[in-house]
Amino acid sequence: MLNFFRSKPLIDDASCEWMFDTFAWALTHFDHQEFFLRTRLIQPTNDFFPGNIDSRHGMAETIFNHVVKYAGLSHWPLQLQAPQFFSGQPPALLDLSAVQRDSSAANTLPVLVASQPLAMTYNPQQAAKPGDLASSYAHHLAQHVVAQSQQLPPGGAEYFNASTEIIAIFMGFGVMMANSAYTFRGGCGSCYNAQANRQATLSEDNVIFALALFCRLKGIPTGVATRNLKGYLKRNFKQALKQIDRESARLQPLLALK
Repeated sequence: MLNFFRSKPLIDDASCEWMFDTFAWALTHFDHQEFFLRTRLIQPTNDFFPGNIDSRHGMAETIFNHVVKYAGLSHWPLQLQAPQFFSGQPPALLDLSAVQRDSSAANTLPVLVASQPLAMTYNPQQAAKPGDLASSYAHHLAQHVVAQSQQLPPGGAEYFNASTEIIAIFMGFGVMMANSAYTFRGGCGSCYNAQANRQATLSEDNVIFALALFCRLKGIPTGVATRNLKGYLKRNFKQALKQIDRESARLQPLLALK
C-alpha cells in the first residue's frame, strides 16, 4: 500500500541502471580522486566565468580557458582554433597510462605533449549564449578524454555521445548541460536561433538525473544545485534525488570509492 505514495521515477529502470554503470565507469577510468576531492559544480555566473569581452573570439577563448581549467585538463595540449582555421584532423594519441586530472590552481601534473595539438573549435552563434558554449566545450573535452583513454563506455561505442555527456556532467558542468539540453522555441520566431543551441544527445530528464547523481555523490545541497537551473527543472531534480535515494544498492558502491 505504501508504494501508492511513492513518487514517480524520473527515468525508467534501464536508463537508471545505465546511468549508475556509466558513473562507475567514469570513477574507474577518469580520476575518482579528482572527482571526490577537487571537482566543483560549475555555475553559469560571473564568479566562475569572469571577464568583459568585446569580440566573439575573445568570448569563445575566455570561456574555453575556464572550462579547460575546471575540467582539470590544463596540462593537456588543447588548442582552440577559430572556425575558419579549424581543419578537423583526427587528434594524435597521447601517451597515457591513466587519465589524471587536476582542477586546482596549482595543477602540478606533468605537461602532456603531442605531435599536434588536440584542436577544438566553436560555433560563433553560441557566443551570444555563454552557457551553451561552455557546455558544448565541456562535451567536446569529454569526447577527447574518452577517445584518448580508449575505454568503451557501458553499452559500447554506440553510446559514445551519450556517455561523453555524462563525463561532462561528471567533470562538474551538469547545471549548464541541463539548461542547454532542450531549448523551447517559444512564440517569437525572429528571436530563435537554432544554430546557437547545444546539440544534445541525452534527454533533459536523463541529464537532470545525472546532475542529481553527481550532487548526491558529492554531497552538494539541493539549494546550491538548483540555484541556477531553469525554473521548471528544479522539480525534476528533486524527483531524481528521490529515485536515487531508493537505489541504495547501486549508490553505495560508488560512494565506497571515495
